[in-house]
Amino acid sequence: MFNLVSKRYLFLIISLLVIVPGTLSMIFKGFDVGIDFAGGSSLEFRPALKVTNSDIPTIRNVLSELGFKDVQVNIGNDSNTPGNHVAWIRLNTNIDDNVKSTIQKDLRAKYGNDSSNPSISFDPLQVTSHGKTTTVTVITLASQTIAFKASDIYDATACASKDKSKPKPLLCQLPNTTNVATATATPTPTPTQGVSPRVSPTPTATPTPKPTATPKATGTPTATPTATSTPTTSNPAANIAVKVDAVQVGQTTATINVLTTTTTAGNTGTNTPIRQIQSAYLNKTGNYLYVMSNSTVSASVASAAITNSILAVAAASLLILLYIWFAFRKVQKPWRYGACAIIALLHDVLVVLGVFSILGWTLHIQIDSLFITALLTVVGFSVHDTIVVFDRIRENMQRRSSETFEQIVNASLVQTMSRSLNTSLTVLFTLSALTLFGGESIRTFTFALLIGIFSGTYSSIFNASMLLVIWERGELGLGRFSRDKRSPNGRSRRAARERELAKSRG
Repeated sequence: MFNLVSKRYLFLIISLLVIVPGTLSMIFKGFDVGIDFAGGSSLEFRPALKVTNSDIPTIRNVLSELGFKDVQVNIGNDSNTPGNHVAWIRLNTNIDDNVKSTIQKDLRAKYGNDSSNPSISFDPLQVTSHGKTTTVTVITLASQTIAFKASDIYDATACASKDKSKPKPLLCQLPNTTNVATATATPTPTPTQGVSPRVSPTPTATPTPKPTATPKATGTPTATPTATSTPTTSNPAANIAVKVDAVQVGQTTATINVLTTTTTAGNTGTNTPIRQIQSAYLNKTGNYLYVMSNSTVSASVASAAITNSILAVAAASLLILLYIWFAFRKVQKPWRYGACAIIALLHDVLVVLGVFSILGWTLHIQIDSLFITALLTVVGFSVHDTIVVFDRIRENMQRRSSETFEQIVNASLVQTMSRSLNTSLTVLFTLSALTLFGGESIRTFTFALLIGIFSGTYSSIFNASMLLVIWERGELGLGRFSRDKRSPNGRSRRAARERELAKSRG
């Protein structure tokens, strides 16, 4: 039989060699934390064209050039929104509110009649490329019965055709737009249009004794209603022709999921970080993006997550200690079993934390809320293995009354080792496959489990039971702080411990 207990200090030294570098890394380097603990944003985009994992470096480069920090990108899929329910309309220039309302009205006239789709989403985006500013309008459908067709929205050949028997695409004729850069000056004349009919007779009356000028002046108010209904078209600055450059209907259900510690603003406005992402990605790849979701985690929420994570691990450890104390209540000093299990548990937690601290500043691997889930799973698995060994020790203490405690522990380890290894290896093989071939979104989670369960198997066999033997034999060195090392009748404390052990065996 292997005498594992005799090498107990070797096993503890190996554990220290693993724990100490990670602990030093945690103290001096800390962790590379994700948005769950540092705050930041989670973004989900729908591209117009298909994207794969090979496009992830390009997406990261675009975000890095825009100043986004700690970027994580993965490609997902959302079949709830069909690809052809999102379309992008690119116009030749920047547009004003009148053109926007015209496009919105035409689109809703065609696609808004479906009862399941009472309205469509209209999201204009300004894009600057090679010094020219254009507008990309993103439209989405909520209907499940109809879908966008590019030819129904705009087709240059159909728009140019003079055949009146064929229906024209929606956006063949669009009103002119004003120069949006000078739009701040256009509101000033519009309030005065209401009084202009009364002012205009005064200059027309100066050159003439003719009374006919008055009815002509009274005819001018007929033009003012059209000016007030569409004030931008009456503006002399509305002289920029608006044409459709291209229409792109979505061809994929893939999604681009982005995590970054940089906080983004909302998805409205003309120069928000999300707009910059859409514009930069379009200019670099020619692929349009639609914002499906945008959520932000504030710093206060992140700090609360850290506190709750620490409390969760501490609460789990306390409950485990109390449970083991109760489960081994018929054994002498049952709290020792619980304390040794908690020490082995903390060993596993420190190993996982230390490894991810080192990986954080070397390979920029971040930890998130899934990492805490993995840590709590490791805690449970480690204690489960430890209880199996301790329970066998308790059984053998009653069966092997002639053996020492050290021999009983060694026999119990040998008896349960095959069971512990077989259970752990099956889990480790599964986690290895998930870590190597699973998606990037779960890789941190599965890798933390892989390290933790490997460490938990080691600590259950080679740490928890060894600490129990060291404690039982009085090798912790705590006895040197006691003034009276011998009992009143002259027997050593070790003899007293052996007598207590014999009583516990019945």
